[in-house]
This record gives sequence, C-alpha cells and structure tokens, in this order.
Amino acid sequence: MRTPEADRKIFTVADLSAERARLRKAGKTVVQCHGCFDIVHPGHIRYLRFARSLGDVLIVTVSSDDVVMKGYERPYIPEDLRLDNLAELGCVDYVALSVDEWAGPVLEALQPDIYVKGREYESKSDPRFANEKKIVESYGGRVVLGSGDVIFSSTEIGRRKRNTLDMEQQKIQRFCRSNEITAARLKNAISRFSDLRVLVLGDAIIDHYAHCEGARVASESPIISVKPISEEWFVGGAGLITRQAAALGAKATFVTCCAEDEGFERIQSTLRRFGAEVHNLLVPSRGTYTKSRFLVGGKKVFKVDRGNPAPIPIETTADLIGRLGELLESHDGLVVTDFGYGLFGSTLSEAISELAATAGKPYFADVSTNGQANILKFRGPQLATPTEDELRFALADAESGISNLASRYYAASGAKGLIVTMGRRGSLAFEPPSKKGLRLRTDYLPALEVNEVDAVGAGDVFLTGASLAQLAGEPMPVGMYVGSSLASISAGVLGNEGAPLPDVYDFFEQRVELAGE
Repeated sequence: MRTPEADRKIFTVADLSAERARLRKAGKTVVQCHGCFDIVHPGHIRYLRFARSLGDVLIVTVSSDDVVMKGYERPYIPEDLRLDNLAELGCVDYVALSVDEWAGPVLEALQPDIYVKGREYESKSDPRFANEKKIVESYGGRVVLGSGDVIFSSTEIGRRKRNTLDMEQQKIQRFCRSNEITAARLKNAISRFSDLRVLVLGDAIIDHYAHCEGARVASESPIISVKPISEEWFVGGAGLITRQAAALGAKATFVTCCAEDEGFERIQSTLRRFGAEVHNLLVPSRGTYTKSRFLVGGKKVFKVDRGNPAPIPIETTADLIGRLGELLESHDGLVVTDFGYGLFGSTLSEAISELAATAGKPYFADVSTNGQANILKFRGPQLATPTEDELRFALADAESGISNLASRYYAASGAKGLIVTMGRRGSLAFEPPSKKGLRLRTDYLPALEVNEVDAVGAGDVFLTGASLAQLAGEPMPVGMYVGSSLASISAGVLGNEGAPLPDVYDFFEQRVELAGE
C-alpha cells in the first residue's frame, strides 16, 4: 500500500503532459529521467538526487514490463511496484509509466528542460540515445550526462539475490492473478479435455534408458566402460504427446510413417493401452528412431542415437496428406512436432496449413533443437511453442531481443499464438496486437518447479497441455500454465512417462499461487 503522498505523484503520461504545461506556465525548470529502475539501489538514488539538483521539478518515466525484457526474466520487479518505489523518494516529484520501447515518444510529450542520462553514455554508442538527444535539443532543451557513480547493478543484484528475494514465486502469483487462473478453473478446463479428439503427427521415437553399474575407464583404451543391469523403454516425441493427451482424457490419434519394427510395436502397444489410435503408413527404410541413454547411479553418462533420418517417398507423402485430410474431419485439432528426421518435407509442411484451413480446424506446432527443423516451415499455426534457440535458429539471429524475434516470427509465419519455452527459466507468451501499430502483449511465467530430475519430454507435454487448453476454449495464458504444470511433473521423475491425471490435480492443490481461492 503506497502512501497518499506517493499516490499523488503517479500520473499517466497524458495527465502528466497537462501538468507539464502548468509547470511551464509557472516558470518551473523541469528535469526528466527515464529508465527501467528495476531494483532501486544507491546508484539510482545518487543519479536521481543529482538530476533533481538541476531544476525545480523532477519527472521520472518508467518503462513498462512489456518493453523492458532485459532478459528472459527481467524486469525482476513488476511495473506497479517500480512506480511505487520511485514515488516514495523525496527527490522525485512525478512518476509515469511509459509503454514505448524507447524514451523518444515520452520526451516529445513532456518536453523537459533538462534530460539527464548516466555518465556512461559519454563513451557509449547508442543510436536510441542519439535520437533522444536530437528530440530534446529540437525544442530547446538540453541533455546532461552526470552522476555516473553507479556502484550497483540491478541485474547483478537480481542474479545474486533471486532466490532470497522470492521474486519467482511473486511473478507466478501475479501471472495467475492477472490471468484469473485458479485451481478450479484449471480442473474445469481439464475436465473438458474428455470432449476433445486430437490428431498428432510426428516421427516414431523411443527413449531407451539403460541403467548400468559403475562407470570406469576401459583397460584397452581411455573410454568409459559400463555394464547394463536393467532397461526401460518410453514413447517419445509425437507418441508422448499422444500418450499425454490420452492420459488427460482426450481421444487421441497418432499418425506416423515408419517400419513396423520392434520399436514401433512398443509405441503401438503403449498407446493402445491408453486408448489411443495408431495409424502408420509403412516405410520399411525408416526404422523407429531410438535414443539410448546410459545411466550410472541415476545420472546420465552418455547417449547413443539409432535410426535412419530420411525423407518419406513422394507417393507416401501423397497418401499421408490424404489420410490426414480424412482423419482431421473427425478431430478437433492437429498437433505436429518435427524432430528433423525427414518426415516433414516441404510438400507435407505446406500441406499442413492447407489441410487445417480446409477442415476448419486449428493446428499446433513444435520442432526439435537439433538444428535440422525450422519452425517457420509451418505456416499459420494456432500456436507454436519453440525454444528460444529454435526461434533464433529459424530467424538466423543470435543477438536480437526475444520480443523483436517474436514480432518477426509473427510477420513471417502468420501464426496466431507463440509461446517461447526456456526450460528451467520458464516460458514467455507473445500475443499478437489487437490493432495494427500496437506492440505484442507479453506474459512471463517462471518455471513452476526447480527440482528437475529429467527434462526429456518436458517440451512435448508442455505442447500437449497448451494445445488441449486452447482446444477447450481457454486463452493462451491458461494453456501456458497447464503446459508448465505438466512439464514440471514430468521433469520431476526419471523417464518421460508424462504426467498422470491424479498427479496433475494434486499438483494444483499444492501450488501456493492457486491457494485461497
């Protein structure tokens, strides 16, 4: 709860513009500072005191959460609390939230007599600051660089004190409050999954875990020597998505193209045990792709991939497109996941969006991280859930901010929704603007669990939850929370069996942010 004095200092930019006109008429010298002001530290206090000493009134404009994005989890402090912190300072007279990605628009609106930046800009080449300086000088104002004794860094403070400040849990709680997410709403959404029929397309993948006795160096060569003592086999990739959907009550159908070998028989028997249908277009040369992980003491020592990544024949592609068109008529949506093993050639990839549009059904897309699958091959998905690395690979850009990448992805793909998953760091949702010229709306959800045992398959079950929630009529943030819950449960155990429905309900009951509804 802010004090009444602080409350009187907080304005909208429009209202502050009118107040600025009054101050100008009164002959007051107005000084302005602009920035994120994430964790206010002694360096900020010195900077603001110095700025206030240059005039009669100090205005501080603060970048909104949507436009800061200094990293996957920045800002640490939400915008309303950052406004509160600054308004409580005696040296600050006015505070306003800026929704623009740089200071130019708010400088044009308020036209301060003096604009103060830190002394580091003396040697810093920043084109945005150069444009800000040009704006201020265009109406007769001046820019002052000073009080550069910033002896602390918000980024470093947040990095070191992240856990003790409990910032992640606060962000999760704010995410749930702002999106009206409760345990009752989540359970109600999942109860509607039983009304859904979902079609899943992808390669046949088996995850094999070989539990071994102690690793040592072999006598004949400096290589690791292990002795397998037990084995486990799990359905991976698109098969795991099918299994997870069925486990949550949906009627799921798995479609693939491979040889009907031992691995495929494992997949088929597992999925049928969960009540899912399996359709395979036989391609003898494409054996089930098997990923073997060798573990000692529950820890993975090394991994061996077995399979023949190869495109499917042209005639099989034509048959597959026809089969998908038939099946999609009786399903509510399609989920496609490309691991780069050759199933999704250009003909099939292009046909996916056409099939979905013809049937009037949404489709959801994801790719693997192996650098062979590009999320941009899928046009117009209802939702795409690439990792940050996959998004950067698709756009050939390792440097730009995630918001910039998201905007470019929307422009290039025609997608209707985008969630960028970041493993232990959580996930970022980007919703397209409601009107042309507006920015993407962003929503950050930290990872719901930090006790990760095995992340294999976490991305697949995340996509399952996010897709089913949208098919059940829920908005993207609800699907994001459901997907994150499934990923958290799945990553908490060794092996990718997904999240059983009772465990999901128990998880909701135990979450602090969902309590007390």
